[in-house]
Amino acid sequence: VPAIPARDIVYCVTSIQKVVENNLEFVYTDGHAVDSFTSQFGMHDVTNIENHVDFQAVNVKYWKNPDDLDLKRRKEAEFLLFGDLPFAAILSFVVRNEAAKTKLLNFGVAESLTETRTIAYF
Repeated sequence: VPAIPARDIVYCVTSIQKVVENNLEFVYTDGHAVDSFTSQFGMHDVTNIENHVDFQAVNVKYWKNPDDLDLKRRKEAEFLLFGDLPFAAILSFVVRNEAAKTKLLNFGVAESLTETRTIAYF
């Protein structure tokens, strides 16, 4: 897949609840998915996601901590869908600039469903 500049990426926002309501298949991890220390979980585990994923690590601003050498792996916990995210499961869209937002609006996306975050990093 060719690299795409961040300014051209549209992030589709959903929730675990929306994914479950739409009967979408998924797995989630407690760290970066390719790391050997990471565990994978499925739909039957989702009610315990708070016990599996370290959300404090996921939400830290900085990836490195000399007192916590596993922080980067845990911060990179993933929620992965099998297949595409249907429009019915999208709650909103996030873009990095007004030009990208304008493109969404021109495609017919309601302005109330779009948000511009100029410093967003995902």
